[in-house]
Amino acid sequence: MKFLLSLLLLSISSYTMGMSNNEKIENCHSTKEYITTFRYLEDKKVFLLKKVDMMKIADVVSKGCSGAAKRFIEITDLLVKAQVETSDSIKLAMEFSAKNDQTGQAFIAIFKEAFLKEYLDLDIKSAIDFSRKLSLDKEGDPQMIKNDFQKIVKFCLAQKSLDLSGPKCSELASKVVISGTKFNTEMSPIFLDNYEYLTDTEGVNLSTYKAIEISLKLIESGPLSAENFKDAYKFAMSKSGLDLGKEAAINYAEIMAQRSILETSGK
Repeated sequence: MKFLLSLLLLSISSYTMGMSNNEKIENCHSTKEYITTFRYLEDKKVFLLKKVDMMKIADVVSKGCSGAAKRFIEITDLLVKAQVETSDSIKLAMEFSAKNDQTGQAFIAIFKEAFLKEYLDLDIKSAIDFSRKLSLDKEGDPQMIKNDFQKIVKFCLAQKSLDLSGPKCSELASKVVISGTKFNTEMSPIFLDNYEYLTDTEGVNLSTYKAIEISLKLIESGPLSAENFKDAYKFAMSKSGLDLGKEAAINYAEIMAQRSILETSGK
């Protein structure tokens, strides 16, 4: 009884202290989330949890507002099925219970494609670390992050000749996602557009390796980088334009693409 009273007072204190005049208020089915979580843990006899531990976990999840229990259960089940230790699965799932549904779904989608053999086939630790980094540690729209990741994975799987292993593809996807969060837009279409033009025989006609290298460099300059690069390259190669050689035209086009953004430093 003393434990429950202390827990209740702590929860109320934490809630009231965290409120601010400008904070958005969300209505929560907190008791439903608590009970759903508790019953789930109670039903999982293999977890070997004591009642007091189930109460603590359910209390944390209930603070995540409506849908928190569902996020917690889905991620716990996913990780346990992948043979992650129960305690580690629960700990990570508790983190996502405090986030929104989009963040939870982003983690699930990224983890599956990072871990499953038919996709990137990363080891379990690498898959968890990578999925957590993209969905939880990166500030940005979870849906955009998920879309960028999945489009790059699809690209990697389709480009058999590139020999993009799981770790290499995850590194490529991470760089594209980071650019997307920086500019608050999906950058995978920009990357893929750059790559297609750079490898096209009617375009720049570069090797695939060089095309990936330049495409990654270009997306650091925002969503207009592909358009600026193409226009600059065509103008540089044109007889009525700069009439440069291929290498000089690429260098010029890269410079123009890098000017696709202007950092004003607060001016």
